[in-house]
Amino acid sequence: MSTTTPMLQRPIPMKLASSAEPTAVDYLTKAPDDLKYLYADLDARLLAFGDDIQKTTGKLYFSYKRLKKFACLEVHPRSRALLVYLKVSPESVDLESSFSRDVRSIGHFGTGDLELRITN
Repeated sequence: MSTTTPMLQRPIPMKLASSAEPTAVDYLTKAPDDLKYLYADLDARLLAFGDDIQKTTGKLYFSYKRLKKFACLEVHPRSRALLVYLKVSPESVDLESSFSRDVRSIGHFGTGDLELRITN
């Protein structure tokens, strides 16, 4: 009589449900009041570009578009900053350290080649 030992199976790690991952709205909710006011001001300014501007709330950012997306906005409560990604060529503006940077070769969520870090 031959006995076969069953292969031991390792447990498969389960991925956390997507509801456990923080969203753009969660980050905005957790943000300090001064950052919420800054977000509200920037949001109003982006929407004021025209009556045809549409705002979409994505998983990780808020996007603004007319026919195509022109800006994506991330809220970062820990660093007390808003990151705005714009569809603007970084070569067409003078980049300032700690405020703007070229992100063409850096991966990021959203759309745009120019990152602006807004803290106040």
